[in-house]
Amino acid sequence: MEKLTSAAASTVKTVLKNIQSAVTKSKFNQDVRLVAVSKTKPSEQVKELYDTGIRHFGENYVEELVEKSAQVSLDL
Repeated sequence: MEKLTSAAASTVKTVLKNIQSAVTKSKFNQDVRLVAVSKTKPSEQVKELYDTGIRHFGENYVEELVEKSAQVSLDL
């Protein structure tokens, strides 16, 4: 099983900060979202990404999203 490292979590936090900074500096009023593709990833990795601030996940099947969100108590 793959393990998301603290370096990966740090990278996610940096990306989220960079997105926020770009939105703040932009002359356009747009919503920007980082979507993590969680298909084929175990619920432990989804939870770790969730804990870094990601709230939008991409799955191929609704059933997988429902199962993972129940396992890690996400408020999606």
